[in-house]
Amino acid sequence: MDAAGVLDERYDAVDDIARARRVPSLQLAGTPDRSTLDLNVLTDIGVTLVGRFAGIARNKAQFAGSLRNMCAMSDLKMGRLLDLIDAWARDNGLDHTVEPPHRLPPTRVEDSPPLSMDLASGAIKTIIWATGYRPDYTWLEVPVLDRKGMVRHDGGVAASPGLYLMGAHFMRRRKSSLIDGAGDDARELSAHLASYLDGRVSRSVA
Repeated sequence: MDAAGVLDERYDAVDDIARARRVPSLQLAGTPDRSTLDLNVLTDIGVTLVGRFAGIARNKAQFAGSLRNMCAMSDLKMGRLLDLIDAWARDNGLDHTVEPPHRLPPTRVEDSPPLSMDLASGAIKTIIWATGYRPDYTWLEVPVLDRKGMVRHDGGVAASPGLYLMGAHFMRRRKSSLIDGAGDDARELSAHLASYLDGRVSRSVA
């Protein structure tokens, strides 16, 4: 992705930056035998796939009904990324040095995935609550948060004079939240900050 230029794609070059910032990062699992760990593998060992957890009502966990669509969209996006990487390898004369193009089978999802699960039946013995994490800006006493509690910004320039971000997901590039992306973003924001301090740039963000 780095060599093919995917990680250098800029925030001002995508059609919908808000949507692009909501796309989850690729998940990688490293094993000596390069085995694949995806939803199909989990299904094969007995894991039941359900949609996004929506809440609990009368001892039943409720799940969103969008699982099939979400998996289909995920497969589509992965296919597009692999097509881009394969095209880069071909255009740079690397076909003879890498393995032939390979695609995993589509994610298998039940025709009618469960929309609820009875937590009081005794069938569930263990719950692993893996919710991930998200930034918490409640401590920031500046009116720059959107309705979801995220800082409104344009490429790291927050909607308040003199306030900047670093390391935010797809802040200026797809690699903004990676260590490799901090340098490029810092150089551009430093230039903007210097101009701001000199009074050469606008002190507000639309």
